[in-house]
Amino acid sequence: MKINKFLLNALLAGVFIASFIGYAQEKEKESYEMVNLQYIMPKIGMEKAFEKAAKEHNNLYHKEGPYKASIDYILTGSETGWYVWLMGPNTFSDLDGSPGEGAHADHWNKFVAPTIAEYGRSEFWKYNEKLSYNNLKASTKYENIWILDLKRGDYYRFKAMMLKIKEAHEKKADDSILIYENQFNGNDGREIAIVWPFNSWAELDIDNGGIKKTYEEINGEGSWQDAMDEWSEFTESINSQVWRIGL
Repeated sequence: MKINKFLLNALLAGVFIASFIGYAQEKEKESYEMVNLQYIMPKIGMEKAFEKAAKEHNNLYHKEGPYKASIDYILTGSETGWYVWLMGPNTFSDLDGSPGEGAHADHWNKFVAPTIAEYGRSEFWKYNEKLSYNNLKASTKYENIWILDLKRGDYYRFKAMMLKIKEAHEKKADDSILIYENQFNGNDGREIAIVWPFNSWAELDIDNGGIKKTYEEINGEGSWQDAMDEWSEFTESINSQVWRIGL
């Protein structure tokens, strides 16, 4: 089983309000979950020192609640070697009370900052529960993440397709597919994140048939190929990465 086939099957059959992104979405009044991402590149040879210092900082100031933080590591793609410091889930209102100056900042500047060579992008991703199928029963070790650049004005087509994909996942009750939306559109092709959690690389060699059959049971014969054709029409690009999560 080839990995690209696995990913294509997972996506087409089957990775952070709304007014901040350039799509025509309805404002939602209900509660939501958001994650703040800070990309960090440690100094060469200080990767383990960075991990140790960041974990100690998180244990002191980001242990629970909306300010709980963790560290992920990018294993593939053009950003291989970067770490991602994550805080959340939270809301924008929560950020007004997040740890800031004083002992919190002093600890970071004294123990964590000296191990860092560069700070990268800072992003806020909102979880779209309506488009996601979350079948997770425990924490996982890895995530395959696709960052999508959608053609301008075509968010409605993406949304309609993901609702059908979610329905097929729910009927089959198989792997999770999680959708996040970037809350500040930087015109950099990072509008949507699709996340597939998994626990071992060997899972990428398993051909479980995807949900093509289930999708067509719901939407009719030939709808699978129609979905693949439409997908190619409304996507500009895909940036695919694998992350090691929760170091």
